[in-house]
Amino acid sequence: MLHTKAAPLLLLPLLLLLVGFGACEEREVSPCKKGRECFSYTLVCNGSGYEARLYPPSVWAGTRVSDGSPYLPALIHGFWRLFRYIQGKNAAGVHIPMTGPVLTRVRDDPESREFEIYFMLPEAFRGDPPAPTEETVFIERFPQLRVFARVFGGWITDTNRLAQLRYLDEQLSAHGHLLQAGQHYTAGYNSPMEIFNRRNEVWRVAEGELSCSPTLQE
Repeated sequence: MLHTKAAPLLLLPLLLLLVGFGACEEREVSPCKKGRECFSYTLVCNGSGYEARLYPPSVWAGTRVSDGSPYLPALIHGFWRLFRYIQGKNAAGVHIPMTGPVLTRVRDDPESREFEIYFMLPEAFRGDPPAPTEETVFIERFPQLRVFARVFGGWITDTNRLAQLRYLDEQLSAHGHLLQAGQHYTAGYNSPMEIFNRRNEVWRVAEGELSCSPTLQE
């Protein structure tokens, strides 16, 4: 019979293995503030400074900015196009509630100055989305997404976006995770009027299964 005092010692390697590979308890997460419909996700596990997430299919209003602007001016330009759409500049003339986050698809090529900015449509508008009346705005349906995401605060800029993405890439590439090539996403959850407790994210879309690897040194 196993001695009771020895049992905890024998279980210790198993516990360390589970911690090293990240917590794997799936749960639904809605990171938006109360009152705003959110692009909620199932948290699959936590890695070293990142999360593995599963997002359901969704519908978005989008716009492409390819006038040579860098990231932040392009994001602001695209934001106001989409804001006009949800404020009633659509074929139905209806007001559409703001959701979160504001999502931006970014090409990895540093020479590229093309960005696609998105507002998620609330559930009530997804079956028959109001048609945009501006030719620069379009409707796009996203399939289920498997995502590795890193969360950070403050105001998103080219400098911190690239630094956070570089850290995420280092963690993922060190453990051989398969990723969608050529692009990444940024997600912002706060209005421009909110100064404190801001939340931003960078995402890589997984090509393979979602998992969390042993932690590396920060």
